[in-house]
Amino acid sequence: MNSDNKKKYAFWMRPSMVETIESMLPEANADSKSEFVRMAVEFFVGYLRSKKTVNYMAPIIAGTIKSEIRSVEKNLSEMIFKLAVEQSMANNITAYCNDFDMNEFDGLRRDCERIVAETNGIIDLEEAFRWQEEEY
Repeated sequence: MNSDNKKKYAFWMRPSMVETIESMLPEANADSKSEFVRMAVEFFVGYLRSKKTVNYMAPIIAGTIKSEIRSVEKNLSEMIFKLAVEQSMANNITAYCNDFDMNEFDGLRRDCERIVAETNGIIDLEEAFRWQEEEY
C-alpha cells in the first residue's frame, strides 16, 4: 500500500465540532470535512513537532546569544578603555598648554554636559572652536 492511499477511519466527535468544521470549510479552503480534519491533524502534528524543536533549540539559542553579548561587552569595554586613555592624554595636554581659571571648570562642565546631551554625544572639533570663540 502506497503512502498516498487513503483509508477510512471512524472517530467520535461532538456534533457542535462537526458544525464548526462545516462552517469553516471555506476559510480552510477544504472541499470536505475529511480534508479539513486531515489538514487540522497535519497542522497540529507540525505544531507539536515544532514545540519539541523549540524546547530543544531554545537553550542552544540562549547560550549563543549570551556568548555573543559577552563578546560585544568585552569589545565595548576595550574600546571605552582606549577612549578613556586618549581622553586622559588630551586632558593632560590641554591642561599643560593652557592657563585655565579653576573657578570656571564647573561652569564649563555644565555647558559641556548640555552640549553633549543636545548633540547626542556627537561633538565636532570645528563646532567646539566656534563655541569657544562665542563663549570666551
